[in-house]
Amino acid sequence: MAKVSKEKIHEVDLSQIDEPQEFNRLEIDLNEVSELAKSISETGLIQPVLLRPLGDRFEMVAGFRRYLAHKLLELSTIQAIVRKMTDQQAAISRASENLQRVNLSPIEEGTIYSNLVNGHAMTIDQIAQRMGITPGVVKRRIDLTKMPPQLQKAIHSGQIVVGVAEELWRISDPGDMDYYLGLAIDNGVTRAVTRQWVDDWGKAQRAAKVPGDYGGGVSPPYLDRPVYVSCDLCQGPMKIGDETVIRACPECSEHLKNALKGA
Repeated sequence: MAKVSKEKIHEVDLSQIDEPQEFNRLEIDLNEVSELAKSISETGLIQPVLLRPLGDRFEMVAGFRRYLAHKLLELSTIQAIVRKMTDQQAAISRASENLQRVNLSPIEEGTIYSNLVNGHAMTIDQIAQRMGITPGVVKRRIDLTKMPPQLQKAIHSGQIVVGVAEELWRISDPGDMDYYLGLAIDNGVTRAVTRQWVDDWGKAQRAAKVPGDYGGGVSPPYLDRPVYVSCDLCQGPMKIGDETVIRACPECSEHLKNALKGA
């Protein structure tokens, strides 16, 4: 029977541990840290953190939230596995741990992949193979980190989905983009509706370049331009002003939706 290798667990002083040199998370949920601290206080640390030696100190590789929970509990030491690692190996280990988080945003995921490409000379194919996903997914997530900040923020906060942001990215005018982004956030639109907005915007831009139209300038985004939102029933595009208002309680509204789905 083959022997199973088991790394030694050390008790490391928290004062000897430095925070990660690279952060793949845009923010740390302090409520999660507090809940984790309570769990550690009641049942102990189930999984040791992963450190790598740097001179006479240690750098946190994986388990940063566990480390923060220990500090919150004012503990002096933490159980850790100490492993010699290169910068790239540490980055891959840190990325693998973060990618397992269920609440990781697409922007944070893209930041992880971008860091591996730009900071550690990994190719998109290498990342995809290592993380068990397709190269297309890796590239699409990296592209998100190249979007304007307002689109990245809206994706990260869950105000819009990736597909909607990708459509809005086609709008070259920052003011118009902000206008349609506001509409998307306020109305919770689908990608199909957003594509219709952007197509209409493109037509308006081309028409505005024809001599005699709007004096040769560019019309504001709200001038003589149809605005669409998602139909609550079929999710298709619907021009604002064409909707039909039905007064119904939530229960009846749900029955209506289910009936139409089964039709």
